[in-house]
Amino acid sequence: MNQAAMDVVRYGRLLYERGLTNGTGGNISARVGDTMVITPSGTCKGMLDPTELVTVDIATGKATGGRPSMETPFHLTVYREREDVKGVVHVHPRFCTTLACAGVAVDPGLTPEGLMVLGRRVPTIPYATPGSGDLAEGLRCELGSSNAFILESHGAIAVGTDIKDAYHRLETMEFHAELQYRLLLLGRGRPLPETEIRRILRE
Repeated sequence: MNQAAMDVVRYGRLLYERGLTNGTGGNISARVGDTMVITPSGTCKGMLDPTELVTVDIATGKATGGRPSMETPFHLTVYREREDVKGVVHVHPRFCTTLACAGVAVDPGLTPEGLMVLGRRVPTIPYATPGSGDLAEGLRCELGSSNAFILESHGAIAVGTDIKDAYHRLETMEFHAELQYRLLLLGRGRPLPETEIRRILRE
């Protein structure tokens, strides 16, 4: 449990320092057996202390140690649906959120790295009120096909085999969102040819 808490704190600080989150926005969790540790509601992710983190039973949703993030429902949905996932990162990075508010999907096919880290597609989850069951259900419907998601008019989510994996995926998604934004301003840029996409993805 202590290592998981330390990882949440470490990557929360890194997200904040890298400008991938601001204020008290976003939330981070890590699976520990049948429970998860998650950031508390209303805290700056760059100034966390391990003792502040909240433990939540994945099966029942019962929290101990404080008031968990309002987005706890979708974190629980991820862990219930995906046994392979051990870390979840949700923040509101500038360029992912810009595309999310503009209704523009992130295109991983612009670069080989995008495809290798994000897969063929980054689903856009339809808008639902933060913290709601509708948002958790919207995410659940796409969990089988991807590890990175854009939330319409909201932000971004990445999941991984641990928090480090989820963090790297989130950072890559934000880089590609910025690349895509700048290419749109230039009126240039295109995805890799389909034959190359299939070769990279080994389809």
